[in-house]
Amino acid sequence: MTTIEEEIWDYIDGHGTAAQLQATADKIVTDAAYAAIYHELQSVHQQIAEIDLDTPSMSFSRNVMEQLKSEPAPVRLRTKVDKRIIYSISAFFIASIAFLLADIFGQVKGSASSFDLNLDLATQGLRQAVSPMVLKVFLFVDVLLAFAYLDTLMKRRLRNHDTKNSVN
Repeated sequence: MTTIEEEIWDYIDGHGTAAQLQATADKIVTDAAYAAIYHELQSVHQQIAEIDLDTPSMSFSRNVMEQLKSEPAPVRLRTKVDKRIIYSISAFFIASIAFLLADIFGQVKGSASSFDLNLDLATQGLRQAVSPMVLKVFLFVDVLLAFAYLDTLMKRRLRNHDTKNSVN
């Protein structure tokens, strides 16, 4: 649905079908709100048409184009990624997923119709205190901490390697 302003701008610019333009012209003649907005937008249209646009001089355009030609073309930044890092991260995730799946399928008892996941905890009090969700969150936080430690360790090794190369 178009607003009154959009409809009148289309009428002033001559956009739309002949039926739409005629309907807008009829609304401008019959409706006072349409007529007021039409006169306001018509004056804005005339003011815009009277504005003289400044064009840059030919020397300015030539100077800008010469400056662009003299600058070197931008080169894509290429970073070197050690594939061993990618492979080790992939191996860790694959091993983690395989371990979790083996653990889950090892704890499933019964047939396919009765699915029972039973975590055998040592005591009844511990079973109430540690739910499977708490255990999973604990393991997840441990994995995140291990990643943070591995990251700082790898950054330290990289920094030491870079300082050795810059000294030699």
